[in-house]
Amino acid sequence: MKRFFKTLLVLLLVVTPVTFASAKKTTTPAKEAPGKVTMYVFYGDGCPHCSELEEYIKNTLRNDESVKGKFEVVYYEVWNVLEDGKTPDDHPQNKELLSAVSTKLTGKAATGVPFYVIGEKYFSGYGETFNSEIVNTILTQAANPEYKDIVAEAVNSMTTKPEVSNPELGDESEANEKSNKTDVVGLVILGVTVVVVLAIIFTRHTDEEDEEEVEETKTEAKAEKKEAKAEKKEVKAEVKVEKKETNKTDKKENKTGKKTASKSTATKKKSTKKKTSKK
Repeated sequence: MKRFFKTLLVLLLVVTPVTFASAKKTTTPAKEAPGKVTMYVFYGDGCPHCSELEEYIKNTLRNDESVKGKFEVVYYEVWNVLEDGKTPDDHPQNKELLSAVSTKLTGKAATGVPFYVIGEKYFSGYGETFNSEIVNTILTQAANPEYKDIVAEAVNSMTTKPEVSNPELGDESEANEKSNKTDVVGLVILGVTVVVVLAIIFTRHTDEEDEEEVEETKTEAKAEKKEAKAEKKEVKAEVKVEKKETNKTDKKENKTGKKTASKSTATKKKSTKKKTSKK
């Protein structure tokens, strides 16, 4: 019996830590609330209710202390009224996005604007009665750990991305913003051009310096070659002079040797004659 309890105790000591470790591994961490959400507004240029919504967002919602720092607004223009009253299909990708989002949320394509979305909550049309619901939706979604950005998911799945605009700026401000962007692009192009021109000038200058160095090297090489030839000539001349002097010396020595030999021959003849006369 004691052995049984001992075995049971050992099993408990082994199994319990493993069980707790497994429990720790399988525990899913709690999701955090986003804190800040995005309000996506699909609108049309010339739409009166869209203009009312834009005014509310610009002058009231952005100044509401209860939601400050808890939302941002992204605008997508889906149609634009021309002077002749026609509406060109100038933002097909924006219409495609609106259709995909409204179908996801309502089961059908949106038939009018403004259509705006915060998380998985959507609004169609606008009136002052919507204001409190918009504020409550921002607060609820910002505190929701299960917050899901439906529009962002739809944008990520698109091949051609939609075009964002900002009607709150007004026509002049928007034009100025575009002008500023154009100026920045122009400055960038100008900067690149200046860099390219400087690079070309520097390269040419370097090439000219290289050519000058090559010419100097060639001139130095020619001068050295001339000097080498002159030295060679001098050496040859010296060798020639030495050879002449050697030849002269050899001739003198040969003459001197011949004279000595003839003298000795004459001396021998004289002595022979004397001996003969004595006899």
